[in-house]
Amino acid sequence: MQQTKIKVNFSRVLGTPLVPLCARAKISKEYSSLFNDAKAIELIEQIDYDFLTLEKSSGDYLLFATAARAMQFDNKVKAYIKEHPHASVVNLGAGFDTGFYRVDNGAIHWYDLDLPEIIEVRKHLLPEMNRTACIANSFLDPGWCQAIKNENGIFMIAGGLFRFFDEAQVRQFFSLIADRLPGSEIVFEAESKSSNDVDGRCGAYGAGWSDEEPEKRDAMQEDCIRALKNGWTILPQSLKSQMIGALTTSTRPQSAEWDDFETWWDQLSAQEKGEAMSDFFFGFTCKCPLEDASEMVAWDDRITVVDQFPLFRDIPRDPSLSMSVRQFMDYTDEKGRIKIVHVRV
Repeated sequence: MQQTKIKVNFSRVLGTPLVPLCARAKISKEYSSLFNDAKAIELIEQIDYDFLTLEKSSGDYLLFATAARAMQFDNKVKAYIKEHPHASVVNLGAGFDTGFYRVDNGAIHWYDLDLPEIIEVRKHLLPEMNRTACIANSFLDPGWCQAIKNENGIFMIAGGLFRFFDEAQVRQFFSLIADRLPGSEIVFEAESKSSNDVDGRCGAYGAGWSDEEPEKRDAMQEDCIRALKNGWTILPQSLKSQMIGALTTSTRPQSAEWDDFETWWDQLSAQEKGEAMSDFFFGFTCKCPLEDASEMVAWDDRITVVDQFPLFRDIPRDPSLSMSVRQFMDYTDEKGRIKIVHVRV
């Protein structure tokens, strides 16, 4: 007997957390030797949502980068709770993350914090358990700190969160933690200033290219266009028109129909294609780039940098991965575009 799928009314606000969930499930199914998130697979099979279209419209490199971030965060959490087995772990901007199920040692306390509308759905999909709790609040609101057990150490993860806030807000958060929960450790990903390049290189999630590296450029453009084509079928007409209107190239598609878009794209030079991709992905530009974690010490002298390293460090360039993914991994790490940062406050 086929199981009835869970129907959830995902608003536009709730759409973003679905991408990491989709990414973890896809990579777990296709590359289980690299990463295994059984709970994510279970969820996408239970939720009544078109994950296949979402997967196709996200791009292989973005999906793999999202899963890689989870791999690195899991390693950091496991190392911390090995030394502090009864610690509290706080997942900032949790969305529909399933980290608890991947790292639980049977003793930690886990808190998933996000905005009320997301937590409402999360509780439906992932009900609270004996040692897990959901907190419906902004990470910038000091009120949530009171709910955290702090006697056995606190470790926080923030995946894909800080990039949506400017430096002043991120600095505010770290000072808040230093005031309210001193001694906490936090791991997050940071994008360099170069990941925001818009001079002919796409700044979307650090996926840059240049004329000096044509293989990387062409592979990334092919992957981006394939994802855009798949996503074009589900984008509302108003958003298509808005994206075309944001183009800074000298020409634009004649209409929002994909045939017109593809004809226009094929006529662009390599430089113009890069500019167009930057225009399309401008909304994903990181608002708080960080070239080196040591810059944070100037924000607040209570911040100590524990570690920082490239996003794909120690993750094998498996030959079964697509060329665009493998080149993205190499390019991102070589250029230092995305780092995992671990600090103590």
